[in-house]
Amino acid sequence: MVDDRNRNLTIMGESSTAGGKFDKMRVMGECQVNGDLEVRSCKVMGNCTVNGGMTCGYFRNMGEVTVHGELNADEMRLIGQTSVKEQCSVRKAGIYGELNCEKTLSGEEMLVRGMLHSRGNVSLEKLDMKGGIFVDGLLNCGTIEIVLKFDADNYVREIGTGSISVKKKRSIFNHAPVVNFQADLIEGDDIDLEYTTARVVRGARVAIGTGCKIDRIEYTETYTSERHTEVGEAVKILEEKKETEK
Repeated sequence: MVDDRNRNLTIMGESSTAGGKFDKMRVMGECQVNGDLEVRSCKVMGNCTVNGGMTCGYFRNMGEVTVHGELNADEMRLIGQTSVKEQCSVRKAGIYGELNCEKTLSGEEMLVRGMLHSRGNVSLEKLDMKGGIFVDGLLNCGTIEIVLKFDADNYVREIGTGSISVKKKRSIFNHAPVVNFQADLIEGDDIDLEYTTARVVRGARVAIGTGCKIDRIEYTETYTSERHTEVGEAVKILEEKKETEK
């Protein structure tokens, strides 16, 4: 690998380059990188294909980027389309375009105003979503806040969380029907749902709002439901005693 960390790499037009270590990388055209890439800052305003892994401090994509290896970033802001074929790890991310992960995704804070798509598990500390999400695995997240848009399909196979809130986007201009958020299993401590379709909801404190269709609810502390909901059954689960009798 070429070590040019004190140099910048700027690509304008159509070009290809070997992988390496650079300080700053800027693409304003079409670029193919053959090998692993390590940069402090990477900004793409065109098309870029990395035939290897990519590690960067700051990653900003306003075009189309495909990484055939792993993507590791401290911070990234995605306005265009980004595809990662292997594992993706980012500390803090803002997604205003589209992020497609073929395998697992992990990080701390993620703000989604575009589309997040993952075929594997997703592990985060905080998710703030007002876009679209599709996770064909487990979404494990400390705090989840989801605001449903009128034209977005949302599906997560399984959710494990400390707290989750799913609400309808409020608007005085658009009264189109909302597409429900869908999940097979939602499990957490504090669960507050609107316009959600799920097979099982399991939590300590569960609140079911307008537009929900839930087959089974299991709760340990409190359960409330509003009108215009469909709940198959709601069962209070008694917690097992932590101490056994001597």
